[in-house]
Amino acid sequence: MYKVFILLMFNIFLVLVSINAQTQNQALVIKEAMNSFVQYSDTKDIKKLENARKLIDNSFKTRSDSAAFRNNLVRSLVYATLARVDSNLKYTYKKDPLEETLFSMKRVYGSKFAEDVKDQISYIENQLKLTYLYRANTTFKNRNFAEALKYFSILDTIDKDNISVTHNLALLCQETGNYLRSVGYYEKLIAKKPKPEYFMVLANLYESLNDEKNTIRVLSEGSRQYPANRDLVFKLLNILLIRNDYQEIIKFTSQALKLDENNINLNYLAGFSHEMTGDVTKAEEYYKVILTINPNNYEANFALGLLYLNLYLKDKEQSGMMYISKYYLTKANEIDPNELKTLTSLSILYKNTGDKTELQKINNRINQLKLN
Repeated sequence: MYKVFILLMFNIFLVLVSINAQTQNQALVIKEAMNSFVQYSDTKDIKKLENARKLIDNSFKTRSDSAAFRNNLVRSLVYATLARVDSNLKYTYKKDPLEETLFSMKRVYGSKFAEDVKDQISYIENQLKLTYLYRANTTFKNRNFAEALKYFSILDTIDKDNISVTHNLALLCQETGNYLRSVGYYEKLIAKKPKPEYFMVLANLYESLNDEKNTIRVLSEGSRQYPANRDLVFKLLNILLIRNDYQEIIKFTSQALKLDENNINLNYLAGFSHEMTGDVTKAEEYYKVILTINPNNYEANFALGLLYLNLYLKDKEQSGMMYISKYYLTKANEIDPNELKTLTSLSILYKNTGDKTELQKINNRINQLKLN
């Protein structure tokens, strides 16, 4: 029994000696790997970095090796650097150096020793950031949008206030058809670093999503921030016109006319919008501006004729309005003799003035056009 006990203790002693030797050997390998890494840092000789990799790989033999803090720290330093300097992966790896780094860093973060190696961790994180940026830009340039989106998304989690990253994410989401996500990035862009083109693209995205409320909101805000931008204000006016939102149209036509004061369509829109909101005086003003640009403009002559006709019908004591209405309606009819709305207005005018001869002529002309 005593001999068996002695034999058992001897075997345990041999195991302990073996473990101690392995531990010492591993520490030596780690030290050599770190020395090679330091030599690389001084010389930028990638062979030194490659040697550090081989050494650190040899140190990961057991589960305890893989869990050791210092092992993982050195491994992260080496592989993070390789990920950056060997961006095109010219060397052969069992796994992507980026993945190797992330795997080891899981065992570095949260460790009680992490506070003591803040500089090394900061270095590793910077190498990872540069690697992500390189891969993001390269895949974007090669039109591999899905991969580019992946890398820029990672960068966004690292540096949320990087406008360049946000810009690229907005473009990539738009390119890959993820309009809702793209909208979020463009909203961030116009809040952080607004540009006219950001407002326009964002408005177009909302429009494609059938979100009219936000389309108008973005165009309105863009037009206020960039009053000299024609594209924003003209697109906004087109949408407001479809909605018959004359109060809003009035706000922005004056801005648009500063960019193109002789635009007949804009002046007509401004006049019509004022007329629809009850400001006859301003409507008259804009219609007359058109006639100073082109006296033979049909729409302006008819609009003035109809405006004065309505004023006359409301108060027939204002005989002067009747004569002015007749002048403009007659002029409109001369410009376009076949336009029924002008003839109809003249018919109403003559009916109310009691001019039966002119009324008969006009009605005959209306009937003739209808028959044709």
